[in-house]
Amino acid sequence: METNSNTQIPNPTNPAKRPSSLSMLCILTFIGSGISLISSIFVVAAFHAIPLLIEQTKMPEAEQMLNIITAAGRPFFAYMGILYAASLAGAIMMWKLRKTGFHFYVSSQLLMLALPLIMIAGYQIPFTTILLTASFVLGYALNSRFMR
Repeated sequence: METNSNTQIPNPTNPAKRPSSLSMLCILTFIGSGISLISSIFVVAAFHAIPLLIEQTKMPEAEQMLNIITAAGRPFFAYMGILYAASLAGAIMMWKLRKTGFHFYVSSQLLMLALPLIMIAGYQIPFTTILLTASFVLGYALNSRFMR
């Protein structure tokens, strides 16, 4: 039986090497979930000042943004912050090749898709959000064989 050196499955005598595709996914998740976690913390901390800040901007989308933020409420952003932290924790575990991280990541991503539907009346998930989430979950699933 011939083995491919690029798809090395970890075993106790041979320490696992993280595939570059898994490293790339984790780094992108560190960036995305990290920035989103910081944003969520900011929104929770400054929730009452945000309407004033949005109204001062002269963006055409300002009113729509303000409507979404006020409809969601402060608890929504707190819950999303917790989910972003779980997503980040999952990526850190997967970086260390721990399969538990995959379960943390997938659970938090599914809850992030569901939470706006539950907490924001009339919210519809953009197709691009579903596509991006599915792409990352699939990428991590394909790399889960390297995790223990």
